Order: sequence, then structure tokens, then C-alpha cells
Amino acid sequence: MTNDDTPTPVPTAGAEQRIDNAVDAIRSMSQNLADEVAPRRGWLERLSAATREAPIQSLAIAFLIGVLLTRR
Repeated sequence: MTNDDTPTPVPTAGAEQRIDNAVDAIRSMSQNLADEVAPRRGWLERLSAATREAPIQSLAIAFLIGVLLTRR
């Protein structure tokens, strides 16, 4: 007994295409999220952040060393 109402299998090329599209969409969304969460900072912003985190004694010593080197 045969049944002519059986569904035909979906071609694998169509399934692979949908998977590739889904992978591209997920990569795009994750890249956008990464850009929002961690924006890239310039060298000046990184330097100012490091200066804010440094102890005042270290900054004073670095300033004095800079003064001594410029007088030579």
C-alpha cells in the first residue's frame, strides 16, 4: 500500500542556505552588540583613564623625572 500524501524531503541546498543566512545574521547582531558594549577608545582617552587610576605619588615622580629630563 502506498500513500501519495507523504511530504517530499526539503532539498539540503535550501537548508544549508537558511543555516548560512542565520549564521550571518547572528554574527552581525553579535558584532553590533560588541560595538555598543565596548566602544573603541583613542590613545588620549586611554591615557587619561590610566592617569585617573594611578596613585598621586606615581604621577608626582613621573612629573619630576620629566622636568629633570627636559632640563638636560
